[in-house]
Amino acid sequence: NFVRYITLMKTMGHPRGTRRSASIAILLVTSVLLSSYYSVSASAIAPPLAARLAATKRKTQKVAANSAPSSTASPNTASISHSESSSGAMASTSTTVSTKKAASSNPIVQLATYVKDSFVNFKDGLGQMNLDHRRCNDIRAKQRTFATKNGFKRPRGVKGIQTGGISYEEYDFLRKGLVDRNKLLAVSMVMACLPNYFVYYLWSFPDMMPSPFLKVKDMQEISRERCHAVISTLLDIEKGARVAPWTAKLNPFGGRATQRAMDRLGNFVSAGSAALEEYGVSGPSGCKVILKKLRDEIYTKDAPSKQRMLLAGNTIPKQFVKGLTKAISADPLNKGSSFFGITPLKHIESVARADEFIIDQSVDIDSINSNLLAEACSARLIGGPGWTDEERKEALLRWLKEAEVKPRAAVEAGAGHYNGNLARAALMCYNALDATRDPRSDSRLMRSLYQGQMVDPMKMIESAN
Repeated sequence: NFVRYITLMKTMGHPRGTRRSASIAILLVTSVLLSSYYSVSASAIAPPLAARLAATKRKTQKVAANSAPSSTASPNTASISHSESSSGAMASTSTTVSTKKAASSNPIVQLATYVKDSFVNFKDGLGQMNLDHRRCNDIRAKQRTFATKNGFKRPRGVKGIQTGGISYEEYDFLRKGLVDRNKLLAVSMVMACLPNYFVYYLWSFPDMMPSPFLKVKDMQEISRERCHAVISTLLDIEKGARVAPWTAKLNPFGGRATQRAMDRLGNFVSAGSAALEEYGVSGPSGCKVILKKLRDEIYTKDAPSKQRMLLAGNTIPKQFVKGLTKAISADPLNKGSSFFGITPLKHIESVARADEFIIDQSVDIDSINSNLLAEACSARLIGGPGWTDEERKEALLRWLKEAEVKPRAAVEAGAGHYNGNLARAALMCYNALDATRDPRSDSRLMRSLYQGQMVDPMKMIESAN
């Protein structure tokens, strides 16, 4: 509409109106972009800065509560105690009703406040990136000291992150710092080389901003997207096993190859259905049964070919790869620094390095805080909303045992060569499917398909008698 209005003003010969309309359009677009992509929650992304702000707010509220009369002290004290009981992001964002400032109804004041908050959040994000970079340097210096004491040199890049001498929280911080630097480089290149298309870049790839500017995604939304990915994958698999693709009509001599591909996918359907119908194939313990079914594919006498290690060709049907990509990309923290998201293979390799670090450094799972524990489980497609820390710890320990501890012992015992990429891909597929059957998943309609009709136990006993 702005473009049409400006064109009309030019046609009618009103240069002042054209400039005024263009200025208004630029102001509106700038404010929307700053709010949409640079508005961050300091408590969720910038813990050091958020902690200082929360401490200052609590100190101010305590002084106000102590100076208030005794007759009005109870509500303020209750609100302060509620604010202090919140942890992390909730503590920095919780405010009392009495201290909340009413928003102005003046549109000019609202626009000015809108732009001001956007610039302030942008400045805070840059400050947090600087603090994160300094902390990464301190952690790397700690690793270099550890490497020197043990008689080796810390490598550069991703291999250097695997060096010991640090906690799992510091290891995870280094991994995120590496991804943020790659994202910052990509954003800087787009701004420098294609400044006119930077807006379209943000619209097309909103998850390519560094973590201080990245919007935090709700766990319920992640669960819902993963449930949809599972259902669409099941439909694609069944269709691929029953209906020939439309491209088969273009090649009149490829009928046998198409039928072989459909038969192979049908065998996947039969084997998967038989495995899921077995008793005990539910929850974290079900991954043991799935890997037992695939033992001949995971452990081989000869070294697996490059094609099987890359999960290419006929190793995994393309429907599985497509669905696994959707489930992984549902969480923005798993997308990495690629424009079009991360491939399942790259994500599996990243998870494998994290598993190796936890086992090699003997990391105590109980020492991992709730946020990192939830992120680690989400990276492995374990669980969903409503899971407790104890459930996540049990599932993560089961994953490490089946994907890393047992294979090491089996290889040492002469079981052959272990294809860790295939094993972890199978475990992720099972975890994504099992999460949709969880009573706490966000997609209630889909969950009812798995649970079926709930029958009264007393009626079942009466009918049996």
